[in-house]
Amino acid sequence: MPERYFERELPQNYTEVYSIDAKSKKTGTIFTIFSLLIALPILAIVFLNADFSAIDLRGDGIMGQYFAFLAIIIGYLILHELTHGAVYKILTHEKLTFGISWSVAFCGVPNIYTYRRTALLSLLAPFTLFSVILLPLTIWLHHVNQIWYLICGVAFALHISGCVGDLYMAWLFLTRFRNPLTLMRDTGPAQWLYVPEEFK
Repeated sequence: MPERYFERELPQNYTEVYSIDAKSKKTGTIFTIFSLLIALPILAIVFLNADFSAIDLRGDGIMGQYFAFLAIIIGYLILHELTHGAVYKILTHEKLTFGISWSVAFCGVPNIYTYRRTALLSLLAPFTLFSVILLPLTIWLHHVNQIWYLICGVAFALHISGCVGDLYMAWLFLTRFRNPLTLMRDTGPAQWLYVPEEFK
């Protein structure tokens, strides 16, 4: 494994082997479709296991719960990208970039080239952290409060489906680009992968 977490310049013997841009219409559409395919089965499980007889949809507090759900989703989107950024910041101390487009919210570190290990840690950090939090919380809330169970269950489904891009890039690193010397330039919505020419 390389001793460094990143390079400030692309080494001369490196060549580009892969690139992807989630802001492109084709890629964004594919990711959106796969996100829906992942979210729908999870949502089906959540709703099929809900006890709707225990939920008063006309109660005084229902509007507050709607707003709470909206706040949770927005907060999750922000925390998801901040988690990517926290890993990048801890390992590289470099300037981050954040943004949102029609197809993706993103965090990147565009001015450097990160090694495979750094990239994987950042890619998988939100998926790992929020899965560990949301899945047990959803299961527990199922036995405690049905409306909050539904809120948390929907948030969990959106979390998993929203990690499609991260999981795809991680899958590439774990299957096609396993060389620890692989470098990635990550602008947020777009990534480029590079390997030494002798390993191309």
